[in-house]
Amino acid sequence: MNINLAPLSISELEQLIADANTLIEKKKNESIRNAKAEIEKIAAEAGLTIEELMGIAKPAAGGAGKGTRKPAAVKFRHPKDENLTWSGRGKRPNWLQDELAKGKNLDDFAV
Repeated sequence: MNINLAPLSISELEQLIADANTLIEKKKNESIRNAKAEIEKIAAEAGLTIEELMGIAKPAAGGAGKGTRKPAAVKFRHPKDENLTWSGRGKRPNWLQDELAKGKNLDDFAV
């Protein structure tokens, strides 16, 4: 295809570009819709969902996968304030560091 664009003005060329970009997006979206419909049809004929067909299985409840973790169990507790706890993971809390600096052992706070 050979179109002579030379006689067009700048504004006409800019409008042509804008129209072409709009048409490109429209055709891309139409192509995606058609492909998705075809995939859905193939999956339905096989008795599967799209996720099953593509191997994108959702993790079972309680199984491995992304999600929120349960909080770690408390392993250390302040003897005077039960709200001050530490699971043994991450940085030691300030209350525990202070007690250890006073000469106490970590075992003194084990639950």
